[in-house]
Amino acid sequence: MSRKTVFFLFKFVIGFGMMLYLLLYIARPREIIAVFRNVSWSMVVLAFCLHVFGLLFSARRWKLILDERGAGFSISHLIRLLLVGSFFNLFLPTRFGGDVVRVSDTRHIDQGVTASLAVIVYERMSGIVALLVLAMLSSLLKLNFLKELPLLYVSLLVSLLGIILLVLAWKKLPRGFLARFKCRQSWLRKILDKLDKFHAILLDFLNHRSLSKKVFFWALLLQLNVVLHYYLIGQALKLSRIPLLDYFFSIPLMLFLLSFPVSINGIGVRDLFLIQLFTYYGYPAQMAIAFSLLDVAFNLLLGIGGGLIYVFRKNE
Repeated sequence: MSRKTVFFLFKFVIGFGMMLYLLLYIARPREIIAVFRNVSWSMVVLAFCLHVFGLLFSARRWKLILDERGAGFSISHLIRLLLVGSFFNLFLPTRFGGDVVRVSDTRHIDQGVTASLAVIVYERMSGIVALLVLAMLSSLLKLNFLKELPLLYVSLLVSLLGIILLVLAWKKLPRGFLARFKCRQSWLRKILDKLDKFHAILLDFLNHRSLSKKVFFWALLLQLNVVLHYYLIGQALKLSRIPLLDYFFSIPLMLFLLSFPVSINGIGVRDLFLIQLFTYYGYPAQMAIAFSLLDVAFNLLLGIGGGLIYVFRKNE
């Protein structure tokens, strides 16, 4: 059994083990079903429709960066690639699993896979920064969060500072630094050359201030849309005790946690986080799991759509 298979099985067991525990001991299935009997399905449909804007914002941000490398992808084509990526996100670890497919689909641009990987890394980095900035700003408006959840606030601050320091270090590293290393092994020489190209491409992106501002704008707009999407799910479940402002802190934090490869597609991790969050507002565990199941159902629908695009594309 390969190391990748063992790693996958470990995440599968962790995620579904947590989910099974929550369903059997924390919230009974009949209690979750009772929650869905009172759901506002019009709000559910409205929440799902926001995915259209999310795909459009994501494609626009991605296109801005790709165009910088001379690529000529259309918005509609990039939306299809995003949907295919969402299909692979269903069973690959972390919410970034589908990015591997997106790198492969855009590998024909100038400088190949190295450039397409740099594009995705830069795009994702802008999203993470937007998430952390959104969470930090909203938490400052809710001082009770700082008092009751100081460790979470510190972790957000440390993460944001860590990214800033990483960017500064990356910009300080001179061009061609890795290429100047002397080595006898040909395989190591190839790796260093690839890393040097990767560093140079990212450096071009980071030094292009106009591009950075535009990319961050679309990243921030995307995250605002995501928060509003989750707020509408909360409204569908009639979670009136959770104000809109609190979603701007809790949802970015949840998405940041889901970026770590703990389980498949965040299963179990998402539920555990939501249960802890909903308890703070006086809601039972079944409300949190119902919230999570709606989120999973939306991702499943998008993934199925992406899977169909992938299958028909392969048959062309």
